[in-house]
Amino acid sequence: MTANIILASASSYRAASLRRLNLSFKQHPPQINETPQPNENPRKLASRLAEEKALSVATEHSTSIVIGCDQTGTCNGQLLHKPGTKAAAIQQLSGMSGRTATFYTAMTVVNTDQNGIVDVFHDLDTTQLQLRDLSPSDIKAYVDADLPLDCAGSFKIEALGITLFSEVKTLDPSALQGISLIQLTNRLKQLGYNFSRQ
Repeated sequence: MTANIILASASSYRAASLRRLNLSFKQHPPQINETPQPNENPRKLASRLAEEKALSVATEHSTSIVIGCDQTGTCNGQLLHKPGTKAAAIQQLSGMSGRTATFYTAMTVVNTDQNGIVDVFHDLDTTQLQLRDLSPSDIKAYVDADLPLDCAGSFKIEALGITLFSEVKTLDPSALQGISLIQLTNRLKQLGYNFSRQ
């Protein structure tokens, strides 16, 4: 099966993840409101936004496979955010030091034909990370080196961020970078996608 694959995201990190699978794809950023609903927990928020992203783009593309993703992180009862500045990253990591952070990586895969939506699949990966006890100098040195200003939680797991943790528990190590490649591979194979004949 050859398919028109569309990533419903502008994320350079998710695009880099897809390239690991040697997929040919296009990016189409969705236009949705990502504001959390009242009393919506991080797990439900990630799942809802992944579905809304995929479905909003799928309505514009027939005969395609559309991949929508969203990720939320939480630590000590607080939703983790993209810091934007070094000072905010240092503050966020300081609050996470010695604690466990949980990330929810949700994915919705929508298969369409010329008549519209045919299949909708949902997956969710949960990753738990135990942070080391980090000194102020550890945190500042890390932020200066990795500049994780556009990363929720203020770390890049694929770079020096791995040094911040004593343990990571997950079914799919790739999920923390924004998309679960194991679950995506399973869904694409389920849809008849042949990775050896791209």
